Amino acid sequence: MSNGSNLLRSQSNNNDEINDSIFFKVVLSTAIAIIVMSPVAVIGNGLVLAAIWKNPSLRRTPCYVLLAGLAFTDFCNGFITEPFYVTNLLLVMKDPSLTNYSRHHYVINERWPTYYLITKVIGDGFLEYFFALTILLITVMAIERWLQMSRQSFVTVRRACKGVAVLSLLPLSVVVCFFRLKITLAYFISYFSFILFCLFVTSIAYFKVFKIIRHHQNQISLQQNSARPAIDFLKYRRSVSSILLVLLVFYFSYLPMAILFMIISIPPKNDFSITIYAVLQVTVVAAFLSSSLNPLLYLWRTRDIQREARQILKRIFCKES
Repeated sequence: MSNGSNLLRSQSNNNDEINDSIFFKVVLSTAIAIIVMSPVAVIGNGLVLAAIWKNPSLRRTPCYVLLAGLAFTDFCNGFITEPFYVTNLLLVMKDPSLTNYSRHHYVINERWPTYYLITKVIGDGFLEYFFALTILLITVMAIERWLQMSRQSFVTVRRACKGVAVLSLLPLSVVVCFFRLKITLAYFISYFSFILFCLFVTSIAYFKVFKIIRHHQNQISLQQNSARPAIDFLKYRRSVSSILLVLLVFYFSYLPMAILFMIISIPPKNDFSITIYAVLQVTVVAAFLSSSLNPLLYLWRTRDIQREARQILKRIFCKES
């Protein structure tokens, strides 16, 4: 009996060592990836915001107002959320007992140090807020493109500003639910449904946009002879293709998280807490990647922003020289 108990104890210790090793590697890899992405998000989105602000014609265009809202959200992700998230990861690496691996409950431990509790609340609060706001803004941008291309747009600069303001208030309910209700099964189902709904609406909007462009290409002569002012379809086609790349980044960044939440929502037969935690960190990194890739796409594909960004960089480097 003693040999059997010693063998079981030895196997348990080995499993704990393996789990601790996996946990340490996952946390370290996540922290390094976010540390690399954070300055890219701050500098890239800062350039996009400065380019829009410097050019009055861009500030008077509804689509650029929405784009500025998204760039500001991504900027805040890189400047606020990601540093706090990395701080939490480093604190967890120092003391793994700070975290909890429960699959369906986010447990705030009363024994947590005050400094960790503060960084945890701020980091997770901003993460929930800006993730939800990013998804909403990308969805609204797709709808605005569809309305603009179909010449049914009622969006003005003033309405776009009001829309961004209203959208910025909606994710507050997500943050409240996160901290008051904790992460429960209902939370995962709700977030999964929210992401899929936004992906569905955005995909439909872009499908409509490309149908309009294809129809226009078959009716070029009619458009040229029309007395109505024609939309610069070449310009809008480039703009739409640029935002479509943002959509692809959106799919890559948030669909894995939606799939993971769907899996977590299924009642587990076994406990795969370490695996779930590792996959969750990968999905968080993918979501943060959106904040770094979006501004690079704008600077690459949007000529107006690209031109202004070049002028800003020239002025900065000329002053330094």
